[in-house]
Amino acid sequence: MSAPGDALVVDSVTIARRRRVLVDGASFRVRSGTVHALLGHNGAGKTTLLRALAGQVPLTSGTIRVDVRPSVLFVGSRYPSDLTVGQIVEHHRRRLGRSDPAAVAAVLETLGVREFAERSGGALSTGMAQRVSIALALLAGPRLLVLDEPTTGLDPQGVAGLRDVIGRLRREGTAVLVCSHDLAELELVCDDVTCLRGGRVTASGSVPEVTRGLPAAGHLLRTADDGRTAEILAARGAQVAVTARGVHLPAGADLSTAVQAVAGEVTVHEATVDHGLFARLYDAFGSAPGAGRTRRRHRR
Repeated sequence: MSAPGDALVVDSVTIARRRRVLVDGASFRVRSGTVHALLGHNGAGKTTLLRALAGQVPLTSGTIRVDVRPSVLFVGSRYPSDLTVGQIVEHHRRRLGRSDPAAVAAVLETLGVREFAERSGGALSTGMAQRVSIALALLAGPRLLVLDEPTTGLDPQGVAGLRDVIGRLRREGTAVLVCSHDLAELELVCDDVTCLRGGRVTASGSVPEVTRGLPAAGHLLRTADDGRTAEILAARGAQVAVTARGVHLPAGADLSTAVQAVAGEVTVHEATVDHGLFARLYDAFGSAPGAGRTRRRHRR
């Protein structure tokens, strides 16, 4: 049963091909006005689920319920060489019946598409093509937007622009389902998360709900002399290790005490968390079979 405010309900969905089960009894909900992450290792069944949502893959069993037809964006879209980006956008606008040029122009401006509107569709870089795809998806004014690896090929400015767009859509009540390996970016924008491992849902719910009980993060010190930093801290009884990213301190270590211990001897460039929240979430629930432990949590 769909609850009030559900934009998408995936209910006991199984998808099999050639006797191979790609998705196994998956169930989760995406609420209107939220950003929902879909996490999992390569081959976990994420893209198969999204293709089923787009009507490209039949279900073996179960149901997918949506209030309105979603806009689904897959990475790697290609465009015809005999049309410019502007012509492609105009064709899409007419097909959708959009008569508000100001709204169309705003979408193109936000995503930086206007700057290469005269370029041939076949001459776009990966990042440019990705911006065009996102713009075309937004032109439909979707109430449910589904993004598969949307940051692929985008430069930092493009990623920031996409983050702003997703935030605006959430405030307007649009549900956004995002499948991405850009864990740090997902952590900035997501309200809810569903993890898949081997085709099965291993965790689903709000971010605070699903991450409750995860191991605490360790710390990293990036200094002018990581070797000397490690020596100083080890002499004080700290359990440290020198890594390519800096000096690692385990969870529970007092970071401020460590910084003070090396002050005056070594310059500290950065003190940060070793493993972000979504990275720890992925390790626990979305890494490949055998790489992490599985625990089920579902919103009730």
